[in-house]
Amino acid sequence: MQKLQICVFKSPGTFRLCLLRNLRHIGDLIADQGQDVVVLSPPLPSTKAYETLAIWERRFGGRWRSVWWRLAIWQMRSRGFVEATPSSEGAERVLDVLHRVKQLLEGRLLSEHRLIKALRQEGYWPSDISRALDLGVYQSKLRQVPGFVRGSWGRVLCTRCQSEEVKAFPCLVCGGQDCLLCLTCRTMGEHRSCSTLFSLTNSKGRSGARSVKLQLTYALTVPQEQASQALLDFWRTGEGKALVWAACGAGKTEVTFALIQQVLSEGGEVLFAIPRQDIVREMADRLGGAFPDVTVASHYSGKPWLAAGPLVVATTHQVLHFYRRFQLAVLDEVDAFPYQGNEMLRLGLMRALLTTGKLIEMTATPHAQSDYGRVITIPARYHGYALPEPDLVTRALPPWTSLQASNFPPFLLSLLENEDHPWLIFGPTIAACTSLQKVLSEATGKSVGLCHSKVEHRAHVIQNLRDGKLEIVVTTSVLERGVNFPGVGVMVLYADHGVFTVSTLVQIAGRVGRTAISPRGTVIFVAPRIAAPMKKALHLIGQLNNQAKARGLLYSETVT
Repeated sequence: MQKLQICVFKSPGTFRLCLLRNLRHIGDLIADQGQDVVVLSPPLPSTKAYETLAIWERRFGGRWRSVWWRLAIWQMRSRGFVEATPSSEGAERVLDVLHRVKQLLEGRLLSEHRLIKALRQEGYWPSDISRALDLGVYQSKLRQVPGFVRGSWGRVLCTRCQSEEVKAFPCLVCGGQDCLLCLTCRTMGEHRSCSTLFSLTNSKGRSGARSVKLQLTYALTVPQEQASQALLDFWRTGEGKALVWAACGAGKTEVTFALIQQVLSEGGEVLFAIPRQDIVREMADRLGGAFPDVTVASHYSGKPWLAAGPLVVATTHQVLHFYRRFQLAVLDEVDAFPYQGNEMLRLGLMRALLTTGKLIEMTATPHAQSDYGRVITIPARYHGYALPEPDLVTRALPPWTSLQASNFPPFLLSLLENEDHPWLIFGPTIAACTSLQKVLSEATGKSVGLCHSKVEHRAHVIQNLRDGKLEIVVTTSVLERGVNFPGVGVMVLYADHGVFTVSTLVQIAGRVGRTAISPRGTVIFVAPRIAAPMKKALHLIGQLNNQAKARGLLYSETVT
């Protein structure tokens, strides 16, 4: 990152301050022979340069600006006063670079390092890139911000993610001994106080009406069709953001397709954001199949950031690289880690939207419904059976550190032995699951697998349960969502543990009864006490069942 120098341009009756990477660029900026220029500072790291610029702007914006001009000349005549003339040398080449910069930046927020690297790979010279950046910022064609800014009460905020979690380190780039580094967003690449960010609002807006084909190989269910129409109505008449509250397995993703088609046909751009990287690839394939004539760009760690298209699928972390681009953003699994409770990712999502854009959030476990302009529910699955409601069982369980086959609750063993279907047994920690797997293998005589984040071949374990090679899998919450097992039953042990949030418990219960072949099943939460999340999860599932019944969506329950 290049350091920046503060300059002030004087025309008859006016002063204008700016930041330059190289004083040789002054000739690109002056409008006529009558302008004088004074250099007000030595080269400074980005954040320091902007802080100093703010001081000089207050000086030249006040009643004593003429005095400050004369003082600046007096103090800096020996090194800073420039009798500059307009420069046309290489101007066409620089304008060509600036045009390419604007193309790369449109609807994006990029670090200077990433932007320059992309331009260098395309063959542009560093000197021309530097000139183009200074010219673009001076002409207000590009938005440039420092690495950090000062907030109220002396707070230091990262301009990329707005975090206050910063730490000073020696920096090889700027040479400073106390260069600030953002600890929150460093997984997106190091962001320091000497860094500079560039952004450009999507100026294309709606690019004009176009024909967009929606190709589905299945028909929507009644509740899906109702939700789809409600989203279209929200797009036409609503404001702000809408919530889609759907039962696990109700097919909430598909209800957005008609709206996505509408926005794309109007010439808009759509963002489909997902917290988990593994689902991004799957969703990109699904959207590509549904919209065969639309370019679908996927963005996740390790994927080239230049991927372009009017329909973007991205992890919530990658959304931080977008700026005022999308007319519509759809956030799936809003309750999932790492988005839930992460203000950095929420900021990034809102910043990716145009100021007139709309947001749709989808979840099985809503929090504050009053935050939304519209709440749309999909309370029933496609097969029309009620959601399995969990049984809350109060039973003391031995600490998993001392768990043995001899002290494992007999009624639970009996249940596992006598019910002839596969089981998912959820434990709160890896240690608990390891102990449970050993005990259940010994006590039940069944084939028991183990699955958690440190198991290398999780997909193999999952497939073995589907194929019947395993009868029970003991798992952490790593399998709370994204996997389906026909006919499976679920048991959560130590369900009062803090890791089992309302969202987690609802998702776990949602593993059961997802297919028309096995629309019912067993869900049991076992704990020495009934914790609040257990009650809340039962309440939310019951609410959806009541809604489905009231709307006449549980038609399978009436079939004899």
